[in-house]
Amino acid sequence: MKRESRLLVKYYRLSLEDPGSEESNSIVNQRRLVEDYVTERGDLWEMPGLELVDDGYTGTNFNRPGIKRFFTLLRADKVACLVVKDFSRFTRDYIELGNYAEQIFPFMGVRFVSVNDGYDSAVFREDSGLEVPFKGILNELYSRDISMKVKAAKGQLMKEGKLCSGSYPFGYRKEGAERCRQDETPYFVDEEAAEVVRAIFRMALEGKKNIEIARALNEKGCLAPAMTKRKNGGFGYGLQDGEVSIWDSSKVLKILRDERYTGTLIVGRYQGLGLGSGKVAEKAEHLWVRRENRIPVIISRENFERVQQTRPIRKRGSYRKEHHLLYRKIRCGCCGRFLYIKFSEGESGNSFFCKQPHLQPKSACFRGYVKEKEVLHLLLTLINLQMGWSEKQKEGIKRDRRKESKTEDKNDEKQIIGVYLEKLEYEIAKKKEEKAQDYCAFKHGKISREDFLERKAALQRAIEQYEQEWENINKMEKDVCGVLENHGCLAGQWEENGSICLERSKRLEIQELDRAMIEKWVKMIWVYDVDRVKIELN
Repeated sequence: MKRESRLLVKYYRLSLEDPGSEESNSIVNQRRLVEDYVTERGDLWEMPGLELVDDGYTGTNFNRPGIKRFFTLLRADKVACLVVKDFSRFTRDYIELGNYAEQIFPFMGVRFVSVNDGYDSAVFREDSGLEVPFKGILNELYSRDISMKVKAAKGQLMKEGKLCSGSYPFGYRKEGAERCRQDETPYFVDEEAAEVVRAIFRMALEGKKNIEIARALNEKGCLAPAMTKRKNGGFGYGLQDGEVSIWDSSKVLKILRDERYTGTLIVGRYQGLGLGSGKVAEKAEHLWVRRENRIPVIISRENFERVQQTRPIRKRGSYRKEHHLLYRKIRCGCCGRFLYIKFSEGESGNSFFCKQPHLQPKSACFRGYVKEKEVLHLLLTLINLQMGWSEKQKEGIKRDRRKESKTEDKNDEKQIIGVYLEKLEYEIAKKKEEKAQDYCAFKHGKISREDFLERKAALQRAIEQYEQEWENINKMEKDVCGVLENHGCLAGQWEENGSICLERSKRLEIQELDRAMIEKWVKMIWVYDVDRVKIELN
């Protein structure tokens, strides 16, 4: 991209913790301040501008839609300058602030301006180099201080038996703040959903299994929790537009195990994993705060205890936190839902299945299991064919050499070289990604310094080897035009070079798929039956 066509990005952010009454931090005031600054400087005014806004997002991490779009533009080399009101609008993490201000932005040729801090990387003096990291540290300390105060206040409210979260269990609904303050009741019964809860417990007491209860609810057309929440104007537990949720055994079991239906308010079940992480973990059960008779009763304590005796908690093995290779890449061709995976350590291996026939007997979805290894083998064959690495295609090229003219022969050689270069570029990118992952593991203490340095050196050697190979083959490709014009005198040379490429390609032929390769090549896999699969490639 031409340098003069790059963008001036004006970025505004308002944090969740910033009170709305503080106009100095409002989006309107940030825009006015930045616009005045840009207008007064002709070198910035002439640039094509773009506004990015994150309204209601914390600055302790980069999990923000506006800043993500900025990083996308940055990677595409479409950003010439970034202007913010102050450093804290960009980030409150002083390590990340220093990393971008002192390393990434200068490397990418991006000018960084913080208006209130009087910082402009184009005129920044080296003798004031402590200013950026020092202000970054202050911003992070401010965030930590606010976080500690909010946690302390919420912790006190929880000890008093008051609700501090916006979620509520299926069968209840929330009322306005005024009504909650009057009678101190955080939940109120949603009669339609509560009747479904009572029906679930009634069928459980009759001895029905969870899957049988789920089928009965689906046949009656009872809305699942996510669908009920969407109907009431909620976010629907992350359901996408047009996506439908139905009852299954896990949803039924979750309701049967929820003690809140007996009128017991339970708060403080989860705790954050760190400032800006955005992740939570469940506390030990003895640390939960319980307050009996604080919310309306839907199920009597006696019936709840009777159900628990019929469904004892079973001790399970360690939970699989990692995703399988085809995670969110394989759907049922009939209902369009993502397939479930059944893990198995035996020879048969993992397999995929659609839950709908188990939950809705009249479902038209396929019945049975599709082996993961068979799908992966099919994918591997298809991708190798697409990239030109299959032995069958190579033999076809060799036969074509003998039959076609010399000019067409050279075009085949050029195609082989181009595919080989593409594979080399993929291997280089893959090794660089492994280096980045190793650095993150070392930074978080998952591997020792010695292991990190050893792996780093090995990966660097591999990268240099691939890059040298790429240079050699790229030089070969640049000479193709000359070869096509002078094929009579250089035919023997290119016959030899083509053989070299084919021989070298055997070393780089894809033997096993990884997640990165699947993300690059596979758009979606549709399963219509155990022996009928459709694969859409990118």
